[in-house]
Amino acid sequence: MSLSCACRSLVNLFGFYNPRVYSVMGKTGSGMSNFINKLTGMQPEEGADQLFSRTQDVCAYECYRNGQRFIFVDTPGFNNGKLPSSAVFRAIAMWLEETYRHSIKLTGVIYTHDIRDDGRCATDVQSFRLLSCLCGNEAADRIRLVTTMWDEVDESEAVRMEETLRRTHWQPLIRARARIKRFHNTPDTAWDIVRDLGSTKKALLLQREMVDMRKKLGDTTAGKCLGESKPWWKRLLGR
Repeated sequence: MSLSCACRSLVNLFGFYNPRVYSVMGKTGSGMSNFINKLTGMQPEEGADQLFSRTQDVCAYECYRNGQRFIFVDTPGFNNGKLPSSAVFRAIAMWLEETYRHSIKLTGVIYTHDIRDDGRCATDVQSFRLLSCLCGNEAADRIRLVTTMWDEVDESEAVRMEETLRRTHWQPLIRARARIKRFHNTPDTAWDIVRDLGSTKKALLLQREMVDMRKKLGDTTAGKCLGESKPWWKRLLGR
């Protein structure tokens, strides 16, 4: 499904109801699609556990729970093996822009991170910065930093890794009121994370910059963040 089709699908899903909409982001292989599978009851995608991204488009999935309508949006993974990083960022940014133009605000941004990864690689550091720049401090309380793969690692080692992330790379987001949550590969723990976000909806910084302030993608806070690390991206992101 193309990006434009995904945007229209979400707008159509919104309909006359008032669902809670969540964007699921993260690095390729961190368990984004699996997290959504546990929430919606869908079977995992073939090859979803492999270290290349099965999700190349922005895809929305709908489900109901206790009379409430939920929409979970699967996005291309950072460090996607089939798409350049600039294309991943542009796909996510254009989806955020289009949905906000249709007055759709997010209830939450769920960022998945493999707890076996200490977060020190360049891709992780860049992904954390991008997440912060996409959301901004005002919407940081809508972020849940979700650690995954707890069933595949020694718990004491995972706790040590989680504390390292809390004290280092995730500290700015946590100070801005983002929260760390653990996903134990079960529907119950997935829904606990969703419930923790409540029902508040907010526009992300990138959405406000592109729609309300009419900035080009390359001139947004997130666009500049990428431009600083890889200057040639700014030419690709400019619109």
